[in-house]
Amino acid sequence: MDKIKSYITDNLSGEMKETALAFVEYLYDNGFVFWKDNCACWKDKIYYWVKYGEECVCFIAIKDPDEPNNRWTVWSEDSSAYEDFSVDENIKNIGWSHIDFCGRCGSCAGGKTKNIFGKVFKRVCGCTFRVDNAKLCDLPFLKKMVDLRKQEIIKT
Repeated sequence: MDKIKSYITDNLSGEMKETALAFVEYLYDNGFVFWKDNCACWKDKIYYWVKYGEECVCFIAIKDPDEPNNRWTVWSEDSSAYEDFSVDENIKNIGWSHIDFCGRCGSCAGGKTKNIFGKVFKRVCGCTFRVDNAKLCDLPFLKKMVDLRKQEIIKT
């Protein structure tokens, strides 16, 4: 975890840095594990899988040179856990503002229809959520997103 904290400290500033460090600390404190992806696609980038046990929960990229406007990004894993309509209204609204709609990159074949927090959306990418340059106001949603996925993993 110290390496990802160093990447955050070296590449982010202000509220984004504060948010990223708080999120990473939350993940660490709750038993999530960080795995740096060094495959050909991500070899020269700062890209982490966040896992609980052997299952993926989310992905974090820091300072991706292919996306210069996004200092850091968190993507969720594809999960039915995000169908939960009993989530707090504030969390729902933040989540709905971060739905990852298909951008025709080729990874999701045009997207899927998904029920997200009790509301149906079309053309949603496999990741479901994409949070670019998260700020402190996004932190409660990010925590809930990973908690829902963790609970899904524990139940299986």
